[in-house]
Amino acid sequence: MKTIHMHKLNAIMEMKLKALLSKNFIIMPVFAVGFTFVMKLVYGSVSEGGLSDLLKGLALSFGALMSATMTGIYCVSAALAEEKEKHTLRVLMTSSVNGLEFFLGSLIPVVGMILLTNIVIVPVSGLSMDAAQWAVYLGVSFLCAVTCAVIGMIFGIFSRNQVTASTITTPALLIFMMLPIFANLNETLAKISDFLFTGVMQQTVIHIANGDAQMVPGTSIAVMAAEIAAAVLCFLVIYRKNGYDAD
Repeated sequence: MKTIHMHKLNAIMEMKLKALLSKNFIIMPVFAVGFTFVMKLVYGSVSEGGLSDLLKGLALSFGALMSATMTGIYCVSAALAEEKEKHTLRVLMTSSVNGLEFFLGSLIPVVGMILLTNIVIVPVSGLSMDAAQWAVYLGVSFLCAVTCAVIGMIFGIFSRNQVTASTITTPALLIFMMLPIFANLNETLAKISDFLFTGVMQQTVIHIANGDAQMVPGTSIAVMAAEIAAAVLCFLVIYRKNGYDAD
């Protein structure tokens, strides 16, 4: 197993965090907060008798989906592609920074940003949660964030530039974000959504809003565990074949 040098890991994390806070990428978590607020207003305007916890939960789930997918998949892949364009990646990979340090340094900041965004959108949605519900919500958000970030790195390996990253991540974003959003409108989409980690996150928020005792069913835990394992395995196979640059 490769040794992790903390000063190198911290340097990678600092570089990645600076990129995430740039104007190109910070718009994604900001947009997730704004989208949550807009959905809350929309549901409030069409509901009778006030905004119910279920509608607040729907607004929260949509914001959490956008936060995880847009920040985790798009931003990670585009940031990796940007490093290829600027030749930063090649310099790092030919230096003493190893692949594991680069992987963790890329993963930790984006997961932290997604979790922070998902915390902020809870009061924005107006949904109240107790300590147990917060623990479940953050746990599922963490697993979803890690999965999205790993998927983003997979796309980033095959992205020559940011335009390519935007193009090849679009189908994944449509599947992982939009499908769960529209799952409540169609029974077939709902069944498919149940087998997506983003669908599990949305349903978890709905269970929390409904006050269900079993906030995360056993099948949902199995789905998330299987898909995060599949994403990591896929990344390892691609990384061993191509490194961080498939060119």
